[in-house]
Amino acid sequence: MHSKIVAALIAIGSAGTLSAETVANPPFEIGENQGVFLIVTDIHFDPFTTPSLVPELDRSPATDWPHIFAQGSGQKFQGYGSDAGYPLTHSALRAAAKTGIAFDYVLYTGDYLSHGFGRNYRRHAGPGAKGLDSFSIKTARFVSKALESHFPHVPIFGALGNTDAVCGDYMIAPGSDFTAGLKRQWQGLSGQPGAFENFDAGGYYKVAHPTVPSHDIIVLNDIFWSIKYDDRCEPKGGNPGRTMMSWLERELMQAHASGRNAQIIMHVPPGINAYSTSDQGGKCPDRITPYWKEEYSNGFIALMQKYPDVVKFTFSGHTHMDSFVILRDKDNQPAIAAHISPSVSPVFGNNPAFTAYLYDRKDGTILDAATWYLTNLAATQAGKAANWALEYSFAAAFAVPDMTAGSLMKTAQKIKSDDAAKSLFTRYYAVSAGTTNPIDISNFRAFSCAQTAVTKQAYADCYCTED
Repeated sequence: MHSKIVAALIAIGSAGTLSAETVANPPFEIGENQGVFLIVTDIHFDPFTTPSLVPELDRSPATDWPHIFAQGSGQKFQGYGSDAGYPLTHSALRAAAKTGIAFDYVLYTGDYLSHGFGRNYRRHAGPGAKGLDSFSIKTARFVSKALESHFPHVPIFGALGNTDAVCGDYMIAPGSDFTAGLKRQWQGLSGQPGAFENFDAGGYYKVAHPTVPSHDIIVLNDIFWSIKYDDRCEPKGGNPGRTMMSWLERELMQAHASGRNAQIIMHVPPGINAYSTSDQGGKCPDRITPYWKEEYSNGFIALMQKYPDVVKFTFSGHTHMDSFVILRDKDNQPAIAAHISPSVSPVFGNNPAFTAYLYDRKDGTILDAATWYLTNLAATQAGKAANWALEYSFAAAFAVPDMTAGSLMKTAQKIKSDDAAKSLFTRYYAVSAGTTNPIDISNFRAFSCAQTAVTKQAYADCYCTED
């Protein structure tokens, strides 16, 4: 590790406001042929929290950034409504590294850059600014390096999020400088450099699973599929969403033919945006807001149903909340468990968190998930030491044997009908955030329907019955 990074980490670790306390024992018993992987997501790293440091960050390599941040005075954790600056980012990763678990690999499901990144760069970079392009790439590389520093010699697989673009939110361009600037680093972090032949074109790739035989990890850049996607900076970039869908179909076809399985990693989950649906006015079904454009949602579901033996699990972030979605097969039975992990950034009112997943190394089945969270975010802003603690284990909380699609369907049904389960889901959704939780009595139906209804029509059948 770079000597300046070591010195910076030592300095940060000794600062009272940046120390982390965490449960040192795993929340589940790790049996024979079982392993654990970590998901950290949506840090939305904000390098602008101490504006006076930005010019030096701009002219320095990302490897020097921890040292620069450590020299800054008056750094505090950012609170609710803000993205994660250096203190919170380091604290979260340090806490994850202290869980007492030897992770097999780490997934980062997108959003390396903070909201309003370009605007803040132009405001604080100063007269000698080196350029937004290079600063954006350095910031994403810094986050990736921070993951590597806390989890050395562990494969790390990243996905791009909607803020991860030089042009702006939801504006990543195919064949962009941003993806080119990350490729070599991500190749090294993955340990499979030959798997990135499609990364330059669109930021998607496929790697062999690091522990499960005959198993792959397919990483999508599903920002191309989002209803908000706007290729404003490269309007002649073709149709990257359709190109990626064709690539995915080829990968699934080949996996099916060779008897392989796959898990899919992406930023935006499939299905319906319950928060946007419940927050805006209008009548059903007009106010229903899907995450993806209909072409891609229908195409993805069709592929999952065409190759039902290949994919059983997907992982995403984006919402900043803790939830899940169930995709069904052609017979309307639960087929794919789509897990949504909570974020480090507290910008949408959730408590900062990370999640560990217990899985079967023989076939990749997800057996349990445990979430740790920052219990005292508000207090850290007053100089208190950060306290990270285990929030809950999914299998124990909802009394299910695993986290397969069938078990999640039983959980979803229980959440709809049982007050105790409903209360648990509501509390854990925003990671025990209390008053900033977006779910309340008036909109609970919107969120519960989103767990089991992925298409707009199915969601309308569930959600619009009371209109």
